[in-house]
Amino acid sequence: MEARIIGDSLPVVTCKLSKGESVVTESGGMSWMDEGIKMTTSTNGGIMKGLGRALAGESLFMNTYTAEKDDVEIAFSSSFPGKILEFNLSEGETIIAQKKAFLCAENTVDISMHFRKKLGAGFFGGEGFIMQKITGPGKVYLEIDGEVVKKELQAKSR
Repeated sequence: MEARIIGDSLPVVTCKLSKGESVVTESGGMSWMDEGIKMTTSTNGGIMKGLGRALAGESLFMNTYTAEKDDVEIAFSSSFPGKILEFNLSEGETIIAQKKAFLCAENTVDISMHFRKKLGAGFFGGEGFIMQKITGPGKVYLEIDGEVVKKELQAKSR
């Protein structure tokens, strides 16, 4: 899958797919697509997994778009002003993201619920107790509201 992010305050990610490649998004996440892409809808892992995603701010159902021919394009746009970030996750690598951050991903990526165990963070951290857990392998695109400032964190020495 080839992808590129275009736009500034209301960006869009366009994905060029080869025959047999798939991309997954929440229900209603697709903006436009070429002819030659087949859409299927499911809970993508069973009803309990779908309910977990729903608690994490996503849709109960996920749509999978599969290319039926080469060089077809599909696009997913941000639903609010901000940025779209691309992450290429390795096998087992995980990102914990805020509710509503997931935009789309390769079909090898797993999206589930993450429960914050710290009481203070859940009540006063602004994101609540339930967040999104996104696990690789594969590319994932997150939509982040507002401007993004990257910080390189170092391990805390004792």
